[in-house]
Amino acid sequence: MTPSPRLHFAICPGNLIDGLGGPPKLGQALVISDSKIQWAGPMEQLESPDGPMAGRGPLEILNYPMSTLLPGLIDCHTHTNMPGNGRRGEDVNQDSDDIKLLRSAKNVATALRSGVTTVCDCGAWHDTAFSLKQGVEQGLVDGPRMMVSGRPVTTTGGHLWFMGGEADGVEGVRRQVRLLIKQGADFIKVVASGGSTATSDPYRPSLTEPEIRILVEEAHNRGKPVAAHCRCTAAINNAVSAGVDMVLHCAFYESDQTYHWDQETAQRLADSGTWVNPTLNGGRARRALLRIKQNEEGLTPEEQTFLDNGNRREKVNLEHFGKLIGMGVKMIGGSDCGWGSYPFGDFQGELIALSDAGLTPVEAILAGTRDAAAAMGILDQTGTIEPGKQADLLVVHGDPTKNLEDLRKVEAVVHNGVLAGSHLGQIQPGSANSS
Repeated sequence: MTPSPRLHFAICPGNLIDGLGGPPKLGQALVISDSKIQWAGPMEQLESPDGPMAGRGPLEILNYPMSTLLPGLIDCHTHTNMPGNGRRGEDVNQDSDDIKLLRSAKNVATALRSGVTTVCDCGAWHDTAFSLKQGVEQGLVDGPRMMVSGRPVTTTGGHLWFMGGEADGVEGVRRQVRLLIKQGADFIKVVASGGSTATSDPYRPSLTEPEIRILVEEAHNRGKPVAAHCRCTAAINNAVSAGVDMVLHCAFYESDQTYHWDQETAQRLADSGTWVNPTLNGGRARRALLRIKQNEEGLTPEEQTFLDNGNRREKVNLEHFGKLIGMGVKMIGGSDCGWGSYPFGDFQGELIALSDAGLTPVEAILAGTRDAAAAMGILDQTGTIEPGKQADLLVVHGDPTKNLEDLRKVEAVVHNGVLAGSHLGQIQPGSANSS
């Protein structure tokens, strides 16, 4: 039975992961009422005479005895305008904003069905992210909680310039941040280095430290966190010096295009408490497609080189992020889905990759729930299972603390107290699992 959106109901799972850091709890129950978690406690107290439902009307109970209930997932890094099918940003730039917005609506619906109850859009064209968020909030689009940065702040001709956020100089950056906040930005995305955009250089910083510093000052003055795209070591250091809250990608590339572990930079990340989002699974998604093609029809020499280099690069990435984890650097889950060949619908793949880098299964789950909420400044609303918080929940078959692959076995998703989907089947790695 599917509970009506405004009726209270209970969920009784086999295991409960509350997101507070402890092991799974057995024999627990949750009561949901009017979009919030009303009560959490032992199952035997649920319908006792002096229990949480004493004096209330009939209670619908959803039983999942072979499953685990955990907080809804929070993906800190997505691009909802992007299709995740290998098209480059320059190619998608040719689509109208109307098409981009329609694609965003499809992507966030897919994300919700897969268990992601909060999506953070880290860069969209023009005003499309703001329109998407309004559409979700008005019930025009079936989607999760949206946190949007709007246009990424970048230099003239810098990475993602085509999204409309070019700004140069301290005053230009200040104006851009103020405009984004005026339009409704929940956080600010700053492009601290180049990236895949053809007119940028991923191996060198783009915005200067003073420019990033004023961006952080303006954002923090309005209570907005800052996420910095950093594809080189110099950009990481500029971002940390400027006081950003999150470093995205965190790649230790030098200006000569070599990749070297930098102990001093790593220590700065640890000492500053900056959140790091490694975006490890995007490369895996692309290589998975190449392996399928390799088995079916073979690869071109260029594709084979890409696959071989990617396999070597992942080994180095896992080693380096493992070192960061060992130093106490704080990790959060963000897929970067939509970009490259990473479609929406498998944020779980990024959490599995974080575990491969050195997080325990519980820590990986926290990176995509509690810690992600803390980084985005919404831990008072979501990210853990506690009375008074929004009822953003995920039910998966099995026990992901023993096997993180179980995160893909989605059975039910609750967002804002409404059962958004049930018995959705198992998510396949790299697939959108959309209907």
